[in-house]
Amino acid sequence: MKTFKYLLKQTVVIFVYLIITMITAFAITAIENMDWLRITLWVLNLGLFGFIIFVMMMKTGEDGAKLKHTNDIKRRVIMKTGDYYEFNLAGEEGKFKGLYIGLIVCAPLLLLAFIELILILCGVTQTTTSAIAVILYGTFCMPLRGLFTGCSIFWFLYTVPVLCAITHIGYTVGVLKMKKQYDKISKTNEAIYGKAK
Repeated sequence: MKTFKYLLKQTVVIFVYLIITMITAFAITAIENMDWLRITLWVLNLGLFGFIIFVMMMKTGEDGAKLKHTNDIKRRVIMKTGDYYEFNLAGEEGKFKGLYIGLIVCAPLLLLAFIELILILCGVTQTTTSAIAVILYGTFCMPLRGLFTGCSIFWFLYTVPVLCAITHIGYTVGVLKMKKQYDKISKTNEAIYGKAK
């Protein structure tokens, strides 16, 4: 449960940036008779969102790797001394935590697409689910809506792999960066003090 709360906490900031870039995507849509400018601004808007989320997830990955390193030190001390320490396992580095964060961010879109599919199978025509998707994920939806008329919510599902890739790759890069630093520190310590027994 603690891990799920941790993952939810990480997604809140992503949703805030998603809403901010959605507002700018709506503003870009208001530009008329200049498709080249709209497309350029939409790409820049998406790029800005992707860059901010990537950097944020890199920091999250670094923090997770630091916490795992700290917990590993505590575990070694417990094995040697028998003392007990509290562990923060929720924030500790995990192999797929970046992917899970991306999936949680995309969960409302997936739910809306599922509802839309059920309504289509029942023969009900409506535009509410697409409208909600555009409001929540306007950063990704507005370029498609601006360029293609009548695109359904299923077109917006490209958001899922893109967001999951950004969060997962960013998180993994942060973890690898910290591991590289710890390896460098370990090698320096070995060169100075010799191998630990």
